[in-house]
Amino acid sequence: MTGHHDIGAIRARLASGDGPSFWRSLDAVADTAEFRSYLEAEFPAAARLAAAPERRGFLKLMAASFALAGLSACDSGDGRHNELPYVNAPERIVPGAPLSYASSALFDGFANGILVTTRNGRPLKIEGNPDHPWSRGGTDILAQASVLGLYDPFRSQAVQHIGRPSSWAAFQGAMLAQMPVWQAKGGEGLALLTGPVTSPSLQAEIARMRETYPAMRWYVSAGVARDSLYDGAKRAFGRPVETLLDFTSARTIVALDGDILDLGPGQVGLSRRWSEARKASYAAGHLLTLHAAAATPTLTSAKADYAVAVPGARMEALARDLLSLAEGGSASSADGASEAWLKRAFAALNEARGAGIVTAGLCGSPELHALVHRLNGALGNAGTTVRHTAPAQAIGAGALRDLSTAMAEGSVETLIVLGVNPVYEAPGALGFAQAMERVPLKIHTGLYYDETAAHSDWHLPLAHPLESWGDARSLDGTVSLVQPTVAPLYNGRSANEMLAFLDRGTIANGLDLLKRQMRGGSEDDTAFQARFEDALRSGFLPDSAAKPETMALTASGPAPTVAPSSDDAIEVVFRPDPTVWDGTLADLGWLQELPKPLTKIVWENVVGISPKLAERRSLANGDIVRIAADGHAIEGPAWITPGQAENTVSLSLGYGRDVPDHLSRGLGYDANALRPAMDPWLLAGATLEKTGRRRLPATTQDLGTMEGMDLVRVQRQGAEPVGDTKAYELASFYPKPAAAGRGATAAWAMVIDLDACIGCNACITACQSENNIPVVGREEVERGRWMGWLRVDRYYAGDLDAPDTHFQPVPCMHCENAPCEVGCPVEATLHDSEGLNLQVYNRCVGTRTCQSYCPYKVRRFNYLDYTGDMPAVAQQQRNPDVTVRARGVMEKCTYCVQRIAAARIDSAKDAHAPIPDGTVETACQGACPTRAITFGNLSDPESQVNKARGDGRNYALLGDLNTRPRTTYLASLAPAAREG
Repeated sequence: MTGHHDIGAIRARLASGDGPSFWRSLDAVADTAEFRSYLEAEFPAAARLAAAPERRGFLKLMAASFALAGLSACDSGDGRHNELPYVNAPERIVPGAPLSYASSALFDGFANGILVTTRNGRPLKIEGNPDHPWSRGGTDILAQASVLGLYDPFRSQAVQHIGRPSSWAAFQGAMLAQMPVWQAKGGEGLALLTGPVTSPSLQAEIARMRETYPAMRWYVSAGVARDSLYDGAKRAFGRPVETLLDFTSARTIVALDGDILDLGPGQVGLSRRWSEARKASYAAGHLLTLHAAAATPTLTSAKADYAVAVPGARMEALARDLLSLAEGGSASSADGASEAWLKRAFAALNEARGAGIVTAGLCGSPELHALVHRLNGALGNAGTTVRHTAPAQAIGAGALRDLSTAMAEGSVETLIVLGVNPVYEAPGALGFAQAMERVPLKIHTGLYYDETAAHSDWHLPLAHPLESWGDARSLDGTVSLVQPTVAPLYNGRSANEMLAFLDRGTIANGLDLLKRQMRGGSEDDTAFQARFEDALRSGFLPDSAAKPETMALTASGPAPTVAPSSDDAIEVVFRPDPTVWDGTLADLGWLQELPKPLTKIVWENVVGISPKLAERRSLANGDIVRIAADGHAIEGPAWITPGQAENTVSLSLGYGRDVPDHLSRGLGYDANALRPAMDPWLLAGATLEKTGRRRLPATTQDLGTMEGMDLVRVQRQGAEPVGDTKAYELASFYPKPAAAGRGATAAWAMVIDLDACIGCNACITACQSENNIPVVGREEVERGRWMGWLRVDRYYAGDLDAPDTHFQPVPCMHCENAPCEVGCPVEATLHDSEGLNLQVYNRCVGTRTCQSYCPYKVRRFNYLDYTGDMPAVAQQQRNPDVTVRARGVMEKCTYCVQRIAAARIDSAKDAHAPIPDGTVETACQGACPTRAITFGNLSDPESQVNKARGDGRNYALLGDLNTRPRTTYLASLAPAAREG
């Protein structure tokens, strides 16, 4: 496909009703001959089967996917002072049996509770901790990928001095000579730069350092900082606070550039609470509606019942109009679509006074956040649905721009960088790298030898969270523990241990530092040890969440003057990438090959433009454009984004990395180069130019297209149920398949709630981790060879410029009448006695007939041998319960049959007792933060999956084909009417 589209013709086709009701791409709406050929070929590059990836890129990719044998080169400095034969097995460890530890996944310093599954002492899989009061069993893509990060061969593996290998002993000697100088000056000229800090124990170490070096300055750096949230609260209340949303009693939500469902520190906890409240409100007869205004589409605006595209520069004016209406005034700035949205949103808020929520996201300006606080106060929401607590993040550190200024002035003599990469993530306008060159001594500690390490005198490997002791707070303030599940692979040190050494000059143990922080002053040894062990088992300190506080609004100042802009002026909005976030984990192949939720782009970022802007500038998908402002410029491929504000260009962070021999090098553009220093999320006055070059990004959006069918259903409040059971009652000349029976044996099935699915892709990453799914690389994806067993289709419906958006996860349907079984000439795919559609790998001869027969397009073929040369040590990172497939075989979702088999074994040990409902949890089900997936036994009439199937929204995908799928769907929810 060329990416060239007649935008006007596409818009007219959709408006006339002649186009599809639900569509995945502009190519699907245009329905060109080229697109039809693509669908008929299904895998358009099959003729190029013999083609191979470029050798260097292939080797880098294999390193990321299989965690190559760097672990085998570990030195002996791993703390193994007393080794015993394994006949004296450690307590509770049974060879080959899984063992889980409660810990925390860290996201920009904030914690989500997790369970780390290990086998024989090696971490293999991340699950959510169901007992954790904030995350409640859910996870996100970064938590799921963290186990790959542990084994990432691109991790820093040795101390380096001036770019050459060194040792911890050499560093310690150099610092012991340097520390008296710092002490003599009282810390004058000493600067500490960290990421956002929520850890009580790390805060304690920083406080001790500031006591030892009173003049030391502490700064915080983050690619996606929370500064605007805290600054906005300070404008509204006089001091920074954390804002928590209570959806349980809410009747409507208004999100102004909000991100309650988007990737971030709060996604797991907030999305679960939103989903539960929405389901409960629907059952009670009044759907919890979501109104969203955004400059560029997000997961939050995609799930909104009413969404509008508003330029980023006008978001404050929209909030000010809402505030004026709430106080009895009038609106003055809205027009057109935004005016209609404004009237509807205010009507909903006004009707739900005291039970509404107005929220803004990380990328909103401080003034926008201040207006949101005042709006919630005026509507009576503060203290009911909107609560405020003390910030979970430590406050009082200087900003990155302050550090850049201090370095440029020459007032910083020693810079200690702890776990961040400011040379890459700082806005280009700061000139951070140039300012850093003026610092005489630069010490960098990090997981990777990155851009900042390359500018430092000393680089030290940081221990991964899965191999270190620590703690951190969740967004609600709950103190969560971090405990190691394996000894440091590369002799790294934790952040706490590093600061303890730089403060006191002695090597401290992370466990001792954690206990010192947790222990009460008068607590005896026995009581503390019992409390500490209980906390380790649960993964958090009970009742440690922050208490709500009553806040009083300060007097508001005059509205700032906004310079008028021309109707065709280009504004640039910057957003964190929905898969690699700010680029910290850009070397992880799982995240690079994870399709972006809305664009389905992999392995790079794009320049998002609206359909109207593309039509006006004659731009097509893949046209290389140049964005320039203030002497800086970036170039990237254009991508037409339905639902984006007309003159807004969106750039995503996390790409354009420049670290030699790393997987992320050369992927995409570096958006940080254009970011302003004062407002890092919005840039006005940029220019957009077409370079004349073209390169289509790799995308999965048209892979597995199921066209012309009733794919997504919408259940409106109060309307007749849209679900049906006709798919299992179709007339046939043939008897029902054996799998249709329900009896003494289990009948496994899955139900997916489309309303609860937010498109976050946690299920895809969990499936990849659980089932040893390889990363194939950009070139292979372009050939249609993406290997994911589970995909999340994104559909649009309605107007091209303001469409509704729907997400639909599509695993194997495990059809009772499976077409793939009819097509396979060697019976490599067949049913078992419990209705599972199995794939026997050693029977498969690679005809791919089953793939052609499958109407759901969920089967994947190994075109290349991605696993043949995997070293023995790397095999330990893989799940030993799942076969690692070879070249030439088909593979697909198995309903995590290995977990079902484990439950059968446990049942056999218990006199073959029935497997209790909920015992078997698939990887995708367990990872989902909103619990959109239900799995269980249809033969159990009381099972949750049976109850879900009895819902009036339940329907079978492509049920008219008489495939009788075991996987069914619950229709999305919508308000009763969409007038206005």
